Amino acid sequence: MMKAMSLVTKPNLQLIYVSDIDRSTAFYTMLFGANPVFESPRYVAFAAEGEDLFAIWTGGNKPDVSAPRFSEVGIMLPSNDDVDRLFCKWKDNSEIKIMQEPYDEVFGRTFLVEDPDGHIIRVCPID
Repeated sequence: MMKAMSLVTKPNLQLIYVSDIDRSTAFYTMLFGANPVFESPRYVAFAAEGEDLFAIWTGGNKPDVSAPRFSEVGIMLPSNDDVDRLFCKWKDNSEIKIMQEPYDEVFGRTFLVEDPDGHIIRVCPID
């Protein structure tokens, strides 16, 4: 008799919609300090942890540039000090829009930046 295989599912792709794939690819390449692992005309993926991916996608041939963007992207670092160090590195970069400077939250030190489509990027310590 064949043994039934157990399929474990877990999130391993964070995908956000963008209005201009080239602009967003350049932004995230600069922000992450890494090149994409996959590129196509409407979908670009960056390596995350292990086999996980962070991807940007236009959502179709003609993305709706007026569609509101409500995603929050998380970048979790090892410590509160690392959060402050990254803020110091990013704060003078004119390509990075700081939405909120570092402050203490219930989960630790955090700050917010915004991508070209208005997605919030939260930097915080690992939970």
